[in-house]
Amino acid sequence: MSPRKQTTAAKKARTAARAGEKYTAALRREEAPAAPATYSYAPTAEAGDDHVWARIVEDCPRCPCHAARVCADGLWGQASRPAHADGTPYAAPCPCEETAKIPEPRRLDIVFKGVIRTLDAEYHRHGPMRGRLRVLGYPFWAEPDDGSAPGRCGMVLTRSRVMRTARDDHGDTWQVTTGASVGGRPATITGWWTDGAPEG
Repeated sequence: MSPRKQTTAAKKARTAARAGEKYTAALRREEAPAAPATYSYAPTAEAGDDHVWARIVEDCPRCPCHAARVCADGLWGQASRPAHADGTPYAAPCPCEETAKIPEPRRLDIVFKGVIRTLDAEYHRHGPMRGRLRVLGYPFWAEPDDGSAPGRCGMVLTRSRVMRTARDDHGDTWQVTTGASVGGRPATITGWWTDGAPEG
C-alpha cells in the first residue's frame, strides 16, 4: 500500500510499532469518546440516564414567553411556559400562538377530474388542522360511504412536494385527497359541484 492510500489507523499502527508499542482498532475504539447524550424538547418516557432536557437559549423575537424554535415549529402545546425572574409564571397569552390561531387566507389553483379552478382556502398553523389547507365554499360533490344521499363538501389538503396538482399563491404544493365528509358522514369526493348539479 502506498503512503498516500494508507488509513489513519495504519499510520498510527506503524508509528506505534516503531516505538515498540501496539495499536489496534480495538484500542482505537477504547480511546473514542462516549456517545453524546440525547436531547429532546418534550418529556418522553423513553429518556435514559444520559438524557438531557434541552434548553433553548435563543428567545423568540416576537414574544416574551417562548423559545424561537417553539414558535417557529408551532410547539406551544409541548412547551412549558417560562417564568419571570421572581418565579411567577407569565399570565398573558403568547402573542405568537394567538396569531397562529387565525387561519391564513390563500388562493389555490387545483386540478381535479381534469378541471382546473382557482379557489379560496385557509392555511392552519394551530390546532388539529395544523399544517393543512382547507378549501372554502364547498365546491365539490361527494357520495357518503354508507350509501346515503350525496351532497356538497370541501376538501382538506396536506402539503406535498411530489404531488403538484394543487399550488397556492405562496408557492406551496399540496396533495389532493378524495376523502371528505357530508353531513358528518365519511364520504368520497367524485367531482365538482356546479350550478346545483354535480360535474365530472
